[in-house]
Amino acid sequence: MNKLPAFLVVLFILLNVNCFSQSEEATIFFKDGDSIQGYGLIKKNKIKFRVSLDSKGDFWDFEMINKIDFETFFGIKTYEYIKLNESSEPSLLELVTKGEVSLYRQTSSSWILDPGFPENNFPNNRKVTKVINFLIRKNEGYPSCLNCGFINKWRKRTMDFLIDCPVLVKKIKSYELGETDLQEIVEYYNDFCTEL
Repeated sequence: MNKLPAFLVVLFILLNVNCFSQSEEATIFFKDGDSIQGYGLIKKNKIKFRVSLDSKGDFWDFEMINKIDFETFFGIKTYEYIKLNESSEPSLLELVTKGEVSLYRQTSSSWILDPGFPENNFPNNRKVTKVINFLIRKNEGYPSCLNCGFINKWRKRTMDFLIDCPVLVKKIKSYELGETDLQEIVEYYNDFCTEL
């Protein structure tokens, strides 16, 4: 009797792994200005790309590629290679909104096993997703991290970064806009707080 639910859970997991391991329709953009359409996926800061689903994929990184655009149900999702500081290699970050100030996001997920339960007790394990947000102005070398570190100081860092827009700083300070509104904050800044 217990074997059927366990079998269904394993089958569900295998189907999900298979579905998410497939490449999505994408376009890669090379540093020399060329682009190629095909199918891609991101794996450990590299892009696995193939021209057709039945061809073998190759891995590409920041040395030749600027960005990749994925065609999703909700529109184009762009990932760009951005150098986070002087000594690091470029990291693949999701472009959330672009303008005079651009918002980028880095997302990572991991599973946490509940120590009170055996490892194979799947329902008691939790998937934790960590999102790190970055702001960068046009013509700046490196982005500013808003929620890096042990203590999340996104509010102070965002107000410091956008200090030249008092209306927006006031909305953040008064808790009218929160961390979940970062895209709206950056779009407001680009629309109303930059010189034309």
